[in-house]
Amino acid sequence: MKKFFIVIISLISLQLLQSCKEEKKEISSTTLPTPDKNNGDISLPKNFGALVVHNGLGKMARHITVRDNGDIYVKMLKKVDNNGIIAFRDTTGNGKSDIEKEFGNFSGSGIDINNGYLYASSTTEVYRYALKKDNLLPNLEPELVISGFPKQNDHSSKPFTFDDNGNIYVTVGSPSNACQKEARSPGKKGMDPCPHLDLQAGIWSFKTNKTKQIHGKDGFKYATGIRNAMGLDWNFTTNSLYAMQHGRDQLHQLWPDLYTKEQNAQLPAEEFLQVNKGDDFGWPYCYFDQNENKKMLAPEYGGNGTQQGRCEGVKPPIMAFPGHLAPNDLLFYTGNQFPERYKNGAFIVFHGSWNRSPLPQKGFFVAFVPMKDGKPSGEWEIFADNFAGMEEVKNPADAINRPMGIAQGPDGSLYITSSATGKIWRVMYYGENSNVKETVIIYKEPVIETATNETDNPNGKKVYDTYCLACHQANGKGVSGLNPPLVNTDWVKGDKKALIGVLLNGMAGEKVDGEVYSNVMAAHDFLTDKQIANVLTYVRSNFGNDYSSIAKEEVEKLRANK
Repeated sequence: MKKFFIVIISLISLQLLQSCKEEKKEISSTTLPTPDKNNGDISLPKNFGALVVHNGLGKMARHITVRDNGDIYVKMLKKVDNNGIIAFRDTTGNGKSDIEKEFGNFSGSGIDINNGYLYASSTTEVYRYALKKDNLLPNLEPELVISGFPKQNDHSSKPFTFDDNGNIYVTVGSPSNACQKEARSPGKKGMDPCPHLDLQAGIWSFKTNKTKQIHGKDGFKYATGIRNAMGLDWNFTTNSLYAMQHGRDQLHQLWPDLYTKEQNAQLPAEEFLQVNKGDDFGWPYCYFDQNENKKMLAPEYGGNGTQQGRCEGVKPPIMAFPGHLAPNDLLFYTGNQFPERYKNGAFIVFHGSWNRSPLPQKGFFVAFVPMKDGKPSGEWEIFADNFAGMEEVKNPADAINRPMGIAQGPDGSLYITSSATGKIWRVMYYGENSNVKETVIIYKEPVIETATNETDNPNGKKVYDTYCLACHQANGKGVSGLNPPLVNTDWVKGDKKALIGVLLNGMAGEKVDGEVYSNVMAAHDFLTDKQIANVLTYVRSNFGNDYSSIAKEEVEKLRANK
């Protein structure tokens, strides 16, 4: 009888071993699709390869999720043919999608799969679609899960994630940069207490088994003091929520006497947050200075770049990244395809921002952070790069690709989207003998150098560089969807009085050549008549513009009648 049991156990062991070998074979390099010769024009670490799953979505591809059968769903920031979600399927096994279908009549960023449903968000609501077995398209009649999120221009996307206990966590971004009553106004104090903290600037928790929940009535504020957490993921190894916060903008533009252009380009940090219930991360009163490794008091609340004040003791990030890289997605890797060092580590997608001007823009890559026990166990490194297609990016609009969303496939592959072209890459590991060249890059930020204050110089270019360049960029092209261009637009070449009025009164919600831009243009009436005349003359005679100058007397007359 003993021998019989030994034989049975041996047979079971052999079956388990064979099963493991078969599982290993399913994700081996011999069964993976062949990577593109140039990895779809991106660089990767040694033995990794990539192929372009789909190329042709156009602009504004946002977050992505992958079903357990390999079907891909991508959220669009702007609707394509009145649809906000695009679904893809590969029926040939070559890694390229050959079926494409569109659905969902709302746009936004958030998308994910949970418990048989495809969840998606607009700027004010979260919906879900019941997935159908073997069907690419879900039930096209969505259920409303959450509504009532405030309508706002800034930070209106609603990314979300799930835990394994029936909860959905939704980012509600701040509607402003630093809670100023007059948005993005130089030298103006912030509201104290900040009223935005009641229903915005944090992460809210709701139930997944309930529909028609209303923000402010159902659910609860899980964490507060978060300006905008576009990257959000639940770490199942530590049973905890993590987020990537976008740091505030325009330290130099709004407070030129306190911060140089070089400091503006690198401060404050983009923060990697471990989020517990009840946490307060300090926005708008505080920002994190990665060079001092401290939460600093914001200038809108009396800070001068060196004071902590009320920010002393505010919960810090678990890791800080240089400013204005724009972290737009976060993923903890749980697959078995990649080498062991990547297991449970964090992949962070940096979209690239606009607030580093006049210095070159940074970001446009996917970073990797090794993790142990819920904390970084080593320095962060660039995992996937060269999305921008150029060594130096002056304006984010110049980047060929801007990585945006990331998702893990059922076999452990990673999928990455570009908001600039709509490309979707699939990144795979091909083993130690694949002869793929290593391209891992450790990111090092240059030392901040002090620059002289040029705000008193009345020259038009100097005024532009100080107060206008951060938003409208060095080439005057602005930032798509945020800050309007100054190149041959009706506002620039048209009525002088209207253009002067923009600087004296500010502007919000007006169309520029048919498009609405979300950032508010604050009044710049603190500038002298001469400075306004000079900077507008500079704008009207640069960036390909060739229009007449504006005299100081013209500004003076309009200001007197204001």
